[in-house]
Amino acid sequence: MPGKRRRTLVDVAQIGSLGGSARAANLSADERREAGRHAVNARWEAYYAAHPDKLKAKLERESKKGQAKRGRSPKKKAVK
Repeated sequence: MPGKRRRTLVDVAQIGSLGGSARAANLSADERREAGRHAVNARWEAYYAAHPDKLKAKLERESKKGQAKRGRSPKKKAVK
């Protein structure tokens, strides 16, 4: 019957996942590593954009690094 279109069921997620593996096959190990780092940084950037209070806390923790006293705290003197 001319004029009728045939519908084909396609799993779009499966087609999309093939592109990443095909691209990765053409990249060297260093290029894959760099692409992974770029993706991770983009995810964290988006997370901190959505949660600015978390970014503030992270920056405060990083600024305190090296300032923390290590070892045991001195014993408290007993009150008589």
